Amino acid sequence: MNAIFEPSPLGRILVPGQVPAGYALFYTTSDFDGHLKHGAAAKLTDLVRDRFGIEVALSTCTQVHGARVARAEGGAAWQECDSCDALYTDQPRRALAIKVADCLPVTLIDAAHGVMANIHSGWRGSVQRITAVTLDTLERETAFAPAHARAWLGPSIRVCCFEVGEEVVEQFRAAYADADTFIDRTLGPKPHIDTAGLTRALLAERGITDVVDVALCTRCGPDFHSYRRTPAGGGRNLAVVAH
Repeated sequence: MNAIFEPSPLGRILVPGQVPAGYALFYTTSDFDGHLKHGAAAKLTDLVRDRFGIEVALSTCTQVHGARVARAEGGAAWQECDSCDALYTDQPRRALAIKVADCLPVTLIDAAHGVMANIHSGWRGSVQRITAVTLDTLERETAFAPAHARAWLGPSIRVCCFEVGEEVVEQFRAAYADADTFIDRTLGPKPHIDTAGLTRALLAERGITDVVDVALCTRCGPDFHSYRRTPAGGGRNLAVVAH
């Protein structure tokens, strides 16, 4: 596993390796419900400051399982962008937080050009190729260069637990020519999809081969919130990247 659990004021956080100097990246756990209310947003930015030494303004988004990508706007206060599933910035002193509970958080950093992005890639977003859409946006709107970038794949439901119906399989096949490579029919009566493997392959096609995968399944154990495990009233894991 390319990450370690650490204590924090929000409970344990998972901190992955190979994050560039001057950047922070971590995932909250089931110790924290993931709801940014009653001062929790301030506690999150305090954590970024106290643990990682970065004073930031926080941006999140109202997530809709789509493929809209938004630039995190400036300002000192916490801002929630409306109806998008990926955030990016090329400005310092920003923190981007994505909310997940089985969906795959994909983080991109091009430290050479000061660009970072955080992507909420559930299966619906994957079918809409949200990671590719985000890369298109970064290359069009910023100085982002895949050759200088690294990606991180956070805790999410993995192929061991991601059982789907044939109708979902067909949507993946329509979106990805190599989808069958990431469909496992040996794990039960229904097919299972390896969305992390599929995303890694997409990143490689776009020139990002430096990928850090924490390789943890949210459904398998109690360390993270899982919608599949607790569909009613469950919390959210936050993927937070800052610079």
